[in-house]
Amino acid sequence: MPRPSLSWDEDFQRLDERIDDFVERVLGFAAAPRYGLQPGWRPSLDMYRVSDGITVIAELPGVEESELKVTVERGRLRITGVRRPPAAGVAAEPLRLEIDSGPFERVVTLPSGVDGDAVTAQFRQGLLTIRIPVREAARPLRVQVANPSDGGQA
Repeated sequence: MPRPSLSWDEDFQRLDERIDDFVERVLGFAAAPRYGLQPGWRPSLDMYRVSDGITVIAELPGVEESELKVTVERGRLRITGVRRPPAAGVAAEPLRLEIDSGPFERVVTLPSGVDGDAVTAQFRQGLLTIRIPVREAARPLRVQVANPSDGGQA
């Protein structure tokens, strides 16, 4: 699959995000207390370029809709919230704790030309789907290439 072209600025912003992700994962993992009692967690997300804009899907199982906040500011999408720890009962003694809980934040840089005023979000079955349209003027224009051997007809 060919990689969509981006400006250098966007490439460096994405590189900066990947470096931040790497450092957070490595240092966060190394500094995490035993038994999975981490101070926060990092939900996974996918980002797609679609015909009319950008779609971001964040995996947020166990998060209540009332605990979510989505903002777009200065070309960045910010998703914040809290996943509460599951309740096993008052007298439950932990034998293994692997489910991360706590506050989270994901920030991604959006491509230029998005319309931050027309963002929509839907939360269903643990997936947050955010749609960010691209302004009409920012959409790519396909240019028809003529073949001079057929009289310039496309």
